[in-house]
Amino acid sequence: MAFFAGTYQATIDDKGRVVLPSAFKKAMGENIPDQVVLEKNRLGKCLDIHPMEVWQEKVEKFQAKVRASTNPAHFAALRQYFRNFAPVSLAANGRINIPDEYLKYANLEGKVTFLGMGASISLSNEIVAEADDISDDAYLDMLREFDL
Repeated sequence: MAFFAGTYQATIDDKGRVVLPSAFKKAMGENIPDQVVLEKNRLGKCLDIHPMEVWQEKVEKFQAKVRASTNPAHFAALRQYFRNFAPVSLAANGRINIPDEYLKYANLEGKVTFLGMGASISLSNEIVAEADDISDDAYLDMLREFDL
């Protein structure tokens, strides 16, 4: 399984196309998949890009906890859950065509930032990415809180 790390800047063209950074393509190995899954990240107003196997694991974990056939609230949660995802083609050169709905959700235009998040990649508006950065002191406080 690919491991993504690092921060990279890119530009989305006026048709909603962006190319994955070469480091992320390299992490995927020789056989770049022909499809990835975009997720609307509700915590960060950004998009998460998942390799298909990572997305499938995520869905399986969620579905294992949901009783959609007997619980109306679970059924509603399951429907909303799947509204957050869109499989998209990944060209051999790493180009992704992002659907308009997803571009609007994350306010993606012009300069964007890719952030490797281990098994997945976060894609955000460059301004949002800069605003999310925290001070060294705040970061160290978080690490202490987690006992790291």
